[in-house]
Amino acid sequence: AVAWEAGKPLSMEEEEVEVAPPQAMEVRDKILYTALCHTDVYFWEANGQTPVFPRILGHEAGGIVESVGEGVTELVPGDHVLPVFTGECKECAHCMSEESNLCDLLRINVDRGVMIDDGQSRFTIDGKPIFHFLGTSTFSEYTVIHVGCVAKIDPEAPLDKVCLLSC
Repeated sequence: AVAWEAGKPLSMEEEEVEVAPPQAMEVRDKILYTALCHTDVYFWEANGQTPVFPRILGHEAGGIVESVGEGVTELVPGDHVLPVFTGECKECAHCMSEESNLCDLLRINVDRGVMIDDGQSRFTIDGKPIFHFLGTSTFSEYTVIHVGCVAKIDPEAPLDKVCLLSC
C-alpha cells in the first residue's frame, strides 16, 4: 500500500512497485503478515510533523528472508524473521553496552525515508522513488531492511501472531 500524500487513502491497487535487491548489509524479506499500528496512522495523517511522501508505511510484520546482500552472515533465505525499527548495528558504543536500543546508526528516524548506507530508496514506481518508513515498510509484499533491523525467530512460531511483537 502506497501513501501518496498525508491523510489521503492508501493506494492498494495492483501498482507495480519495484523492490531492488538488497545491497551490502541489507535483507529483502517477503512479508507474509502485517498489522496496523497507531504509529502508522499518526504518520500517514502527518499530525504534527512533515514526513516525506510518497512512502510505504508499516512496521509490524512477520516474514521470510527472500535474499541477502553482501556481508550478511547471520541470515539466509528461508529464515523466519520479524522486522524491527529499533535495530542494533553491533558496532557503536551503545550496541557494545547494554543500551542497544539506543544504536547510533539504526536509531528511530521517521524522516529518513531512505536506506542508511547509500541514501537511496529500494522502492520505485515507474522509476520514481517511493520512500521507506521506520526502516521497515511492511505494507509491501517485499521490503528491504538493514540486517540490524531484522530479528530471526523460531520457524515454528506462528507468524500471524508473533508479527505483533515487531512493534
